[in-house]
Amino acid sequence: MKRIYFLFFLIFVLSGTAQAQERKMGPEWQKISIEDVKNPVALFHKDWAALAAGNKDSMNAMTIGWGTIGVLWQRPIVTVYVAPERYTNEFMDRNDYFTVVAFPESKREALAYIGTHSGRDGDKLKAAGLTPEFTELGNPVFKEGNLAIECKIIYKEPFKKELLDDKAQDLYQRIKISPHVTYIGEVVNVWRKK
Repeated sequence: MKRIYFLFFLIFVLSGTAQAQERKMGPEWQKISIEDVKNPVALFHKDWAALAAGNKDSMNAMTIGWGTIGVLWQRPIVTVYVAPERYTNEFMDRNDYFTVVAFPESKREALAYIGTHSGRDGDKLKAAGLTPEFTELGNPVFKEGNLAIECKIIYKEPFKKELLDDKAQDLYQRIKISPHVTYIGEVVNVWRKK
Protein backbone atom coordinates (compact mmCIF):
# COMPACT_ATOMS: atom_id res chain seq x y z
CA MET A 1 0.00 0.00 0.00
CA LYS A 2 2.88 2.37 0.79
CA ARG A 3 4.23 1.79 -2.73
CA ILE A 4 0.90 2.82 -4.25
CA TYR A 5 0.81 6.05 -2.19
CA PHE A 6 4.40 6.73 -3.11
CA LEU A 7 3.60 6.12 -6.78
CA PHE A 8 0.63 8.55 -6.65
CA PHE A 9 2.78 11.10 -4.83
CA LEU A 10 5.51 10.76 -7.45
CA ILE A 11 3.02 11.17 -10.30
CA PHE A 12 1.54 14.24 -8.59
CA VAL A 13 4.95 15.85 -8.11
CA LEU A 14 6.12 15.07 -11.63
CA SER A 15 2.90 16.31 -13.23
CA GLY A 16 3.21 19.57 -11.29
CA THR A 17 6.78 19.95 -12.48
CA ALA A 18 5.75 19.26 -16.07
CA GLN A 19 3.00 21.86 -15.84
CA ALA A 20 5.46 24.44 -14.54
CA GLN A 21 7.88 23.64 -17.35
CA GLU A 22 5.13 23.98 -19.97
CA ARG A 23 4.33 27.55 -18.97
CA LYS A 24 3.06 29.28 -22.11
CA MET A 25 3.71 32.89 -22.99
CA GLY A 26 1.36 35.18 -21.11
CA PRO A 27 -1.16 37.62 -22.57
CA GLU A 28 1.20 40.53 -21.86
CA TRP A 29 3.17 39.55 -24.99
CA GLN A 30 2.04 41.26 -28.20
CA LYS A 31 3.07 40.13 -31.71
CA ILE A 32 4.96 42.75 -33.69
CA SER A 33 6.90 42.91 -36.95
CA ILE A 34 10.67 42.42 -37.04
CA GLU A 35 10.74 45.88 -38.64
CA ASP A 36 9.55 47.32 -35.31
CA VAL A 37 12.63 46.06 -33.43
CA LYS A 38 15.07 48.76 -32.36
CA ASN A 39 18.59 49.19 -33.65
CA PRO A 40 20.24 45.73 -33.62
CA VAL A 41 23.64 47.23 -32.76
CA ALA A 42 22.16 48.58 -29.53
CA LEU A 43 20.22 45.35 -28.92
CA PHE A 44 23.27 43.10 -29.11
CA HIS A 45 26.25 45.29 -28.27
CA LYS A 46 24.91 47.78 -25.74
CA ASP A 47 21.94 46.06 -24.09
CA TRP A 48 22.92 42.39 -24.50
CA ALA A 49 20.31 39.69 -24.95
CA ALA A 50 19.85 36.02 -24.13
CA LEU A 51 20.06 33.28 -26.71
CA ALA A 52 17.92 30.26 -25.81
CA ALA A 53 17.45 26.88 -27.46
CA GLY A 54 15.73 23.66 -26.51
CA ASN A 55 12.27 22.75 -25.29
CA LYS A 56 10.29 22.21 -22.08
CA ASP A 57 12.21 19.01 -21.35
CA SER A 58 15.72 20.33 -21.89
CA MET A 59 16.93 23.85 -22.65
CA ASN A 60 19.74 26.28 -22.06
CA ALA A 61 20.38 29.96 -22.51
CA MET A 62 23.40 32.25 -22.59
CA THR A 63 24.06 35.95 -22.83
CA ILE A 64 25.07 37.18 -26.26
CA GLY A 65 26.65 40.44 -27.29
CA TRP A 66 27.27 39.53 -30.93
CA GLY A 67 24.48 39.29 -33.46
CA THR A 68 22.81 40.86 -36.46
CA ILE A 69 19.31 41.41 -37.79
CA GLY A 70 18.86 41.74 -41.53
CA VAL A 71 17.62 40.18 -44.73
CA LEU A 72 19.07 37.15 -46.51
CA TRP A 73 17.58 35.00 -49.27
CA GLN A 74 14.57 37.34 -49.29
CA ARG A 75 13.78 36.50 -45.66
CA PRO A 76 14.16 38.46 -42.42
CA ILE A 77 16.96 36.84 -40.42
CA VAL A 78 18.82 36.96 -37.12
CA THR A 79 22.41 35.77 -37.04
CA VAL A 80 23.98 34.67 -33.76
CA TYR A 81 27.42 33.32 -32.91
CA VAL A 82 28.14 30.60 -30.35
CA ALA A 83 31.54 29.22 -29.32
CA PRO A 84 31.64 25.43 -29.77
CA GLU A 85 32.67 25.01 -26.11
CA ARG A 86 29.47 26.66 -24.85
CA TYR A 87 26.78 24.33 -23.50
CA THR A 88 24.17 26.26 -25.51
CA ASN A 89 25.91 25.15 -28.70
CA GLU A 90 24.75 21.57 -28.04
CA PHE A 91 21.14 22.80 -27.91
CA MET A 92 21.58 24.85 -31.07
CA ASP A 93 22.83 21.74 -32.87
CA ARG A 94 19.97 19.53 -31.61
CA ASN A 95 17.10 21.92 -32.29
CA ASP A 96 15.62 23.58 -35.36
CA TYR A 97 14.80 26.85 -33.61
CA PHE A 98 16.33 29.42 -31.28
CA THR A 99 15.09 32.56 -29.59
CA VAL A 100 16.74 35.86 -28.82
CA VAL A 101 15.25 37.58 -25.78
CA ALA A 102 15.94 41.16 -24.66
CA PHE A 103 15.41 42.35 -21.09
CA PRO A 104 14.90 45.61 -19.25
CA GLU A 105 17.95 47.23 -17.65
CA SER A 106 16.84 45.86 -14.26
CA LYS A 107 17.79 42.34 -15.45
CA ARG A 108 21.36 43.23 -16.39
CA GLU A 109 22.70 41.30 -13.39
CA ALA A 110 20.74 38.18 -14.42
CA LEU A 111 22.21 38.42 -17.93
CA ALA A 112 25.70 38.79 -16.46
CA TYR A 113 25.08 35.67 -14.37
CA ILE A 114 23.88 33.44 -17.23
CA GLY A 115 26.77 34.71 -19.35
CA THR A 116 29.38 33.63 -16.79
CA HIS A 117 27.90 30.34 -15.53
CA SER A 118 27.32 27.08 -17.38
CA GLY A 119 24.05 25.18 -17.49
CA ARG A 120 26.18 22.04 -17.22
CA ASP A 121 26.81 22.92 -13.57
CA GLY A 122 23.21 23.37 -12.44
CA ASP A 123 20.07 25.42 -12.99
CA LYS A 124 21.65 28.78 -13.77
CA LEU A 125 18.36 30.23 -14.99
CA LYS A 126 16.73 29.66 -11.62
CA ALA A 127 19.82 31.04 -9.85
CA ALA A 128 19.60 34.16 -12.05
CA GLY A 129 15.89 34.57 -11.28
CA LEU A 130 14.71 33.93 -14.85
CA THR A 131 11.46 32.08 -15.56
CA PRO A 132 11.22 30.09 -18.82
CA GLU A 133 8.01 30.30 -20.82
CA PHE A 134 7.39 28.62 -24.15
CA THR A 135 6.06 29.80 -27.50
CA GLU A 136 3.32 27.99 -29.38
CA LEU A 137 6.11 26.23 -31.30
CA GLY A 138 7.61 25.08 -27.97
CA ASN A 139 10.68 27.34 -27.94
CA PRO A 140 11.97 29.02 -24.77
CA VAL A 141 11.53 32.70 -23.91
CA PHE A 142 11.55 34.35 -20.48
CA LYS A 143 8.75 35.90 -18.45
CA GLU A 144 11.11 38.70 -17.40
CA GLY A 145 12.00 39.61 -21.00
CA ASN A 146 10.52 42.50 -22.92
CA LEU A 147 11.27 41.40 -26.50
CA ALA A 148 11.44 37.90 -27.98
CA ILE A 149 12.49 36.92 -31.50
CA GLU A 150 11.81 33.30 -32.54
CA CYS A 151 13.92 31.96 -35.41
CA LYS A 152 14.15 28.76 -37.49
CA ILE A 153 17.74 27.78 -38.22
CA ILE A 154 18.34 27.90 -41.97
CA TYR A 155 22.16 27.80 -42.02
CA LYS A 156 25.05 27.07 -39.68
CA GLU A 157 28.80 26.90 -40.09
CA PRO A 158 31.88 27.45 -37.91
CA PHE A 159 34.22 30.29 -38.71
CA LYS A 160 37.31 29.01 -40.51
CA LYS A 161 40.34 30.12 -38.51
CA GLU A 162 42.51 30.52 -41.61
CA LEU A 163 40.02 33.03 -43.07
CA LEU A 164 39.93 35.28 -39.99
CA ASP A 165 41.89 38.52 -40.05
CA ASP A 166 44.72 39.10 -37.57
CA LYS A 167 42.56 41.06 -35.15
CA ALA A 168 39.95 38.25 -34.94
CA GLN A 169 42.65 35.57 -34.59
CA ASP A 170 44.29 37.58 -31.79
CA LEU A 171 40.94 37.82 -30.00
CA TYR A 172 40.43 34.04 -30.09
CA GLN A 173 43.97 33.46 -28.82
CA ARG A 174 43.49 35.98 -26.02
CA ILE A 175 40.14 34.61 -24.80
CA LYS A 176 41.24 31.00 -25.38
CA ILE A 177 38.17 29.66 -27.18
CA SER A 178 37.61 28.18 -30.61
CA PRO A 179 36.17 30.34 -33.39
CA HIS A 180 32.39 30.70 -33.12
CA VAL A 181 29.74 28.81 -35.02
CA THR A 182 27.48 31.06 -37.08
CA TYR A 183 23.75 30.32 -36.89
CA ILE A 184 21.40 32.10 -39.27
CA GLY A 185 17.75 31.92 -38.31
CA GLU A 186 14.74 32.98 -40.33
CA VAL A 187 12.52 35.16 -38.15
CA VAL A 188 9.18 33.39 -37.66
CA ASN A 189 7.72 35.39 -34.75
CA VAL A 190 8.48 38.55 -32.80
CA TRP A 191 6.81 39.64 -29.55
CA ARG A 192 7.10 42.71 -27.34
CA LYS A 193 5.69 43.22 -23.85
CA LYS A 194 2.63 45.49 -23.87
